[in-house]
Amino acid sequence: MFINGEEIILIVDYLNSSNLEYIFLRNINREIPYRIPIGKDIDILIKEADKHIFLRFFRKHHYKIIAHPLRNDIFLYGVNRFIQIEHNVSGIIFDIMFQIAVRSLDAGQWVPLDQRIQKSAWHNRRFQQVNGSFGYWTLGYDDEFVTLVSRAIFDKRKFQSAYIQRLKDLLPKVNMDKVEKKLYMIFFKYTPFLLKSMCGGDFGNIIKEQLSFKGY
Repeated sequence: MFINGEEIILIVDYLNSSNLEYIFLRNINREIPYRIPIGKDIDILIKEADKHIFLRFFRKHHYKIIAHPLRNDIFLYGVNRFIQIEHNVSGIIFDIMFQIAVRSLDAGQWVPLDQRIQKSAWHNRRFQQVNGSFGYWTLGYDDEFVTLVSRAIFDKRKFQSAYIQRLKDLLPKVNMDKVEKKLYMIFFKYTPFLLKSMCGGDFGNIIKEQLSFKGY
C-alpha cells in the first residue's frame, strides 16, 4: 500500500511556493510521489536556522511531531537530532535533518560529513522535474553520488541493489574529479580503490576491502 501521491504533490507544491529552502536527500527507487510505502518517511534536509520556520509551516498544514525511531542514538560533532513529523490524515512522514550525517564505524554514533560537502549540497542543489507540473529540490549529481556511497558503507554496511543501480545511473552524470576530491574527505587514501571498484561494477567487495584497508 502506498501513500496517496496527490497528497505528496500538494505538500511539495506548498513547499516550493513558500520560498523555504529544502533538499530531498533520496528518491532512489523513484518513489516520490506515487510509490512511497505507507510508514516510510521522506528524508528532507533543511538549515538549522530555519527549523522553527519549517515547523510552523508544517503545523499550518496539519503535521505534528512524532517520536523519532533514532531518538536514543548519539549525535556528535554538531549533528542536530533528527525530527520526524507526520500528517494527521494522509500519513505522510518527513524525516527532517539539518546536516548530512552518517554512522561512525565504532559505536554507530551520527557524525557529519565534511563541511565542504555540507556547503556544496546547498550551493549545487538542483530542481528535479518529475513531470510537467511537479518537481522538487534535491542534491546535485556529485553530492548525491558521494552521499549514497557514504550511506551504503557507513549506514547500510552493504550496497543494496537499488543503491547500485542509482550509482551506476549517476556515474556518467558526475564530474569525477570533483567526486574524487569529496570522497577523499571521507575515505582518504582508500578513495582511488573505491572509485576503481565502482567504475568497474564491483560493488560486492567494497565493504570488506574498506574495512581491511591499511594504507590510510
